[in-house]
Parts: sequence; structure tokens; C-alpha cells
Amino acid sequence: MTAPRALRLAAALLALAGAARATDLVPPPEAGEGDYELELADSLAEGAYETSWSASGTSRTAPKRSQRLRFRGGGTSGSLREGADALAGGRLEAPLARGRLRVGRLAPRWSRGLLFGAPAEPWSASAADRGEGAAFRGRSGEGAVWEAGDRVAVLTGRFAKRPLWAGRALAGPVALGGAAVRGAAQASAGFGRKHAAAELAADGRGRWRAEAAWFVREGRVRAAVFARGGLAGFRSLAEPKRAGPARALSAAGSFADGVREARALLAAWRFAPGASGARASLEVRRRLVHHATVLVGFEEQHGTLRDPALGAKAAGGTGMRQGAWLEWHGESPRGRLALRHEWWGARAFARAAARRVSIAQAEAALPGGARLAVLHAAWSARRGERAYLLETGEDRLVLRALTGAGSRTRCELAVPALGGRARLSIAIAESGGRAAAPRWTAEWTRRARL
Repeated sequence: MTAPRALRLAAALLALAGAARATDLVPPPEAGEGDYELELADSLAEGAYETSWSASGTSRTAPKRSQRLRFRGGGTSGSLREGADALAGGRLEAPLARGRLRVGRLAPRWSRGLLFGAPAEPWSASAADRGEGAAFRGRSGEGAVWEAGDRVAVLTGRFAKRPLWAGRALAGPVALGGAAVRGAAQASAGFGRKHAAAELAADGRGRWRAEAAWFVREGRVRAAVFARGGLAGFRSLAEPKRAGPARALSAAGSFADGVREARALLAAWRFAPGASGARASLEVRRRLVHHATVLVGFEEQHGTLRDPALGAKAAGGTGMRQGAWLEWHGESPRGRLALRHEWWGARAFARAAARRVSIAQAEAALPGGARLAVLHAAWSARRGERAYLLETGEDRLVLRALTGAGSRTRCELAVPALGGRARLSIAIAESGGRAAAPRWTAEWTRRARL
């Protein structure tokens, strides 16, 4: 479906008075090609548990089933996922010897992440799926970590497909850490205050990385500057694919007054000689009357976003890209609606089209506590280009990889059922002029007190 047809469909969805949101999230370097799923951080209240059952399939494939259990109470929490689930696995957290023990899937982040937990990309604010305060639960490794508050941490587990041992100690703003695998070791020294943070990490062969960041907040204005330097050969033993560029410099700022918001970013980086990149972006958001918001953005990119040492496919395209996007969303007591169109080109003023994406998403409240949501996306991307479409689930975000030319429509109905909530959805996709078999999903979730 072409972009103009997608926008006409979006106008028809106005009757539902729903809403949508788009995202600038991209999968991490280790994700590879295709769709990528992120687990949302726990939202359970103390003294509650949640059970979930789901199944999905098409008319041409057998159903795939999965189930999930999560709980929190008495200082203990945990989750377990089983079945055909990309997020399958478990974790448990409980008090132990004046500290806390975490067992299962782990994704910690120490200091700036150079030694353990992945450093932030130069074009982003932080590693969103690493550390206790992250918005998503990462999948760094499996093992056990014991922490005595913020003072001491001892970890053992399997990271990057090999056994690893690590430890960390804090004294005021200073943190010292180390990690070891068979035949190799690394150490780091970190410093952290409210308005500044830094870390220096090195391995036994003399390779090193250093990073420092400064944060400023004055009234309605926020600003951040960070710089990184070191050798391209340094890679964290725990997260070798998330080493990021060896050298980077970025500055970001924002202004917000409740009605208007503006964000700007300037960043430059280099993975190795001949593999570098830069980015400049500006995004302005303004609230309108009748609970509506309009957003306009522009960005220019140069070079590569991915380390060429990970392979040609991971390195992505090089050269210049200019992009612009326009988004409108509004809400009413009965629902929400959003429309978004973005276009990217390989020449100035976004000419020589590289990819275009149009998205319309609506959500409406129905009688009896039911909810109906409809999403439609249409895109076109030339060879080697990729965009990502965000789809939300009960406990996850799914980044759908968009390549070539195609469209995707997803309808979801959520209703109260059997003391919980049932979600029924069907997705119809078309790519390269061929329609895929419709995919259905059924999910039931229930929360209760322990």
C-alpha cells in the first residue's frame, strides 16, 4: 500500500478517536537481523502476582504456546517464562546476608558501562536495557549476583557464551571493579556525582577505554555532554559486541515549558580508521488545543552506526542520510489517535529517497471495559535500508524490521475475562506484492494479591 493510501486510511480511523506513538528505538548490535523483542521492566505492586498464557500461529503453521508467572512480595520477586517465547527464561531476587541475591537472567550496568553493562551509544542518552533503572529488562547473561546495597557486588555467571567472574566495590563517589574469564582479565575505576560521571577501563594487554559525562539542569533547560577515548581493540569481556565506538563526542540539550518542547543532538564517533559517523538532529513538539500534539523533526546522518568488526551486515550503510518526520496525535475521553510520516533520502533535503514510512494507529474504549486498537503501516525502503515499527504487548515491545516495500495492519481487542484480561489480535502483512498468511495471537493475563 502506498503512503497516500495509508494516510487516507488514517483519516478514516479518526472516527475511533484513538491514539498512537512511534519510536526511535533500534535493536542493539548483538540482535542481528529481523524483529527484536524487549521485555518491559516489572510493574507489579508489592504483594501481587501475575499469570499469563498465550498462543499464536497462522493458518499454515501449528500454534505456539507460552506461559509466564511473575510475583513480588516479602522482599522477594521473580519471573518465569516457558514455551515458544523469545524472552523465555527466569530470574529470582531475594534478601540474603544483609544484601540481595539475584539469580537467573542478568543485565547489570556498572559505572558508565565500559567494563560491565554496555556503554551508551553516542546518539542516545543511555543503555535502555542495562541496569536496575532501565526501562527494559536486558538479556546480557545468566548467573548470580549478590549486592550489599551500593557498596559491594560479587557476580558469577555465563556471559558472551563463557564463564565469567566479576566484583565491584564503592567508596563514596569512587567505584573499583574487575572482571575475569579464563585467560583474561579487566579492571575499571569509576567516579559518579549528580552532575558528572567518568570511568576508565583497561585489560591485561594494555588496551583501554575512558569516558566522561557532564549533566546540567537549569530551570526548563537540560544539557548533557559526553566524551570517550581509547583503543579500538578494547572490548568488554561481558559485552564484547556492545563495545561501541572507540572515540566519541556528543552534546544534547532540551527545553520544555509544558506547552513546547525542543530537543537537539550533535554527535560524532569513530570505531576504527575508515569507520566513523556523525549525527545532528532537532525535534520540536507543541501541544495544541483539544488535547492534541504536533511534532516535527529533522536529522542528518553520516557514516555508519555499527562496528564493522561485527560484520558487513551489522555495519549497515555508509554515506549521508537526511530525514524528516511529522507526527500528530490527539486524545479524548473515548480514545486516542496518532498519525506519523517520515522520509529519508541520500541527498540534501531528503532527496534520492532511501526509505519512507507512514503509520496510523487508533485506540478506542468500548462498553464493558473493552478496548479496540488498530495499527496500519506502509513503507518503502531501497536495498540495504531498514526501519523499525514498534508494536506493544502486555509485557513487551516488539520492533518489527521493515525492508523492501510493504504494509502491515494489526487489529487488537482487549476484554475483561475470567477475572483477568484477554487480548485477541490478528496481523495481516504484505511485502514485495505478496501477502503473508494472517497471524493471530491470543493472550490471557490475570493479576491478584498474594
